[in-house]
Amino acid sequence: MPEHLRPEVVQAIEEAHELARGGDHSGGIKRLEQALANIAKSSHLDEFKERVSLAMALAEFSVNAGNPQDAIQRLATEFGVAKDTFQQIKASGTDNDKRTAFRGLVQLKDLHTRLKLIGEPAPELHMHQWLNTDPLQLADLKDQVVLLEFWATWCKPCEQLFPKIKELHAQHAPLGLNVLALTRYFMAYGGTSEAQAQELTLIREFTDRHEIKFPVGVAEDENLQSAYGATALPMLALIDRGGIVRSFAFSPDDENFQRVLASCLG
Repeated sequence: MPEHLRPEVVQAIEEAHELARGGDHSGGIKRLEQALANIAKSSHLDEFKERVSLAMALAEFSVNAGNPQDAIQRLATEFGVAKDTFQQIKASGTDNDKRTAFRGLVQLKDLHTRLKLIGEPAPELHMHQWLNTDPLQLADLKDQVVLLEFWATWCKPCEQLFPKIKELHAQHAPLGLNVLALTRYFMAYGGTSEAQAQELTLIREFTDRHEIKFPVGVAEDENLQSAYGATALPMLALIDRGGIVRSFAFSPDDENFQRVLASCLG
């Protein structure tokens, strides 16, 4: 969520992290629950942002405490609250308020989707075009570890991440790691075949410029992103040798992601 949270909300999140660093995950969760209970379920945008920030923090803490089902339930409950609030903001807020509220709603939905996917079979890939490879499906990579990288040509953090992904691929490909860089038509979304061809040219030029040698998939729409809860970019999804989703991360530097990758490769 955007910044500009009230100092007491920021303090609650910081105190919760401090408790967690000391090993008191339940104490951190209680601190966040207390802060969330003090925020009204109103149509005020600032309170909406605070509820979303605290709900996502609570989900993270629950997962780290070994209670992913609690995190999923919390997010489902808070998504219902956020959805009602969004409708109120949509009816009376400014265009900027509506966009901000919609982003918060999508963040909750995506995190809920990602948490529900962990431990489940990975959704199959249905791509419109492939670069650097013949058409692929996850079934073609049986007994391999697969890293999906969701990205876009206009996404600066995605561009900055590619050197790390290339290094990761070079290091672990001999152990069975397959990286698939997945994007979609953005400018040509719902457009003509000519518009798609033009955007595909831009994607190919981008991958050539950055010397991306692993497969690049281009989806026709946002359905695959939605299936993986990967609206925010970049997003990484790690799939084990049995085709089961094991982890999500915004960066391969994430400590939990590194632990799960080592376990999958091992």
